[in-house]
Amino acid sequence: MEYQALYRAFRPQSFSDVVGQQHVTKTLQNAIQRGKESHAYLFSGPRGTGKTSIAKVFAKALNCPNVHDGEPCNECELCVSITDGSANDVIEIDAASNNGVDEIRNIRDKVKYAPAEAKYKVYIIDEVHMLTTGAFNALLKTLEEPPSHAVFILATTEPHKIPATIISRTQRFDFKSLDLQEITDRLKLVADKEGMQYDEKALKYIARIAEGGMRDALSIMDQVIAFSNDEITMEDAVMITGGIEREELNAWLKLIEEKNTEAAFKKYQEFIDEGKDSTRLIHELVYFIRDVILMKHSGEDSEGTAFLHTANELLYEMIDVLNDAMVSMRFSINASVHLEIVIVKLIRILEKEQPSGNVIAESSQEIDELKEQIKALEEKVSQGVPVKAKAKRPVGRNKQVFSVEKIERVLSKANKEDLVKLKDAWPGVYKYIEDKGFQSLRALIKDSVPVAASDTHVLIKFDNDLHSELINQNAEKKEELENLIPEIIGKKVQVVGVPDSSWKQVRQNFIDQHREQLQAKEEKEKSSEVAKELFGDIVEVND
Repeated sequence: MEYQALYRAFRPQSFSDVVGQQHVTKTLQNAIQRGKESHAYLFSGPRGTGKTSIAKVFAKALNCPNVHDGEPCNECELCVSITDGSANDVIEIDAASNNGVDEIRNIRDKVKYAPAEAKYKVYIIDEVHMLTTGAFNALLKTLEEPPSHAVFILATTEPHKIPATIISRTQRFDFKSLDLQEITDRLKLVADKEGMQYDEKALKYIARIAEGGMRDALSIMDQVIAFSNDEITMEDAVMITGGIEREELNAWLKLIEEKNTEAAFKKYQEFIDEGKDSTRLIHELVYFIRDVILMKHSGEDSEGTAFLHTANELLYEMIDVLNDAMVSMRFSINASVHLEIVIVKLIRILEKEQPSGNVIAESSQEIDELKEQIKALEEKVSQGVPVKAKAKRPVGRNKQVFSVEKIERVLSKANKEDLVKLKDAWPGVYKYIEDKGFQSLRALIKDSVPVAASDTHVLIKFDNDLHSELINQNAEKKEELENLIPEIIGKKVQVVGVPDSSWKQVRQNFIDQHREQLQAKEEKEKSSEVAKELFGDIVEVND
């Protein structure tokens, strides 16, 4: 007999053989035992979770003459013919390739004829969401008034694409992704029946990679067996899936935790040279950080694990960065670049955690200075000496690398038209710089975006504080960028940079100040009007 893939050879042939989905199998068994079968069912859920397998088992249970406790016997002629796909009364249709009105009309014309051998004529329509609008309308009439001998089972991975009129005429069952232990136990059973030697860690790794799909897990296991000569090892499982072993992953993340950017990049490049998959690696990072969070909350600390002493808030921020990268990688031609950026972003997040000794010393010194100033002011106040307010000095880790006055000057004259025009043209600026081969300038504005613009100035927000500092303090870079912008938007403007970390606060301060000025102006005008009403136009109002 020719070889069968594991997912086909170990396809469930009875409800008791189905992995998980007890809420579905138990309901269907009870319906058969009590004779309360519906005329239409909708099975929805992730791929590889047993939708069509349960549909075929249900078709057998409906028609088996020897059914017991809602289970088919799998021995009678009818059960065998349904299992091998030769039964005339169980019709499987792939809606992905048979999605037109004519195909559904053909079903509608034939469904009225009684079954040839079985009790029920069962139609299993897979990927039903692929049907056209006309096909759904044709199917609707049949579902409204079906013959008593017909049962429809609709299977889909995207139920939101199915019209509500169809769903309302079916009994809907939502299949869930299988948990890690359910898949692992099934893989052990398959390996034992096939007489395979296996490493239990390898089976757990395969189960995790499958992400809740039993079919995917069996397919991966099939590949590993073919590669490893009838023995399932962790090393081979990692090799086949393009993943990375836990120890190697931990060593790599240790480099990131130590903020050793160069070593982390070199290690990543080694993984790529070995044929590791970037998408798989970023999934592994998410799982690793998730495990660290669970480890910390459960108290099962394992010394030597990367990020074990990192604050939870930073770990949550890391997962957000990884999730954003996963979304971007789906639509990217070069996914590897996104992971390189992730390495830098993770290190930047870790840099927030602990301030250096110099910063602490600087902060202490600033606090002492402020105490002395306050003491001096208190003495002057007690002596009746008028005190002039002194401008606040920014306190923090870094010196202020932007001019609030310049930013406010841009904001005071900003207009929406110039900003929209510049925002639309900004990708063109970046493309122009890239085409011209200005690599340093390209890296400088890569993660930047215009946030305000006037006739003479443009305010650019930089994700990287260092880039904002460069554009404000490096006259050469600033002039280089200002000379390129007119070629794209046809207007000469001066560039002002603001770091993303400070932009929201600066903007809010400007808004609050502007609001106060408007309120003061309104109050002044109101007072003037009241005075004029009382004393006439001879009143002159002075501040």
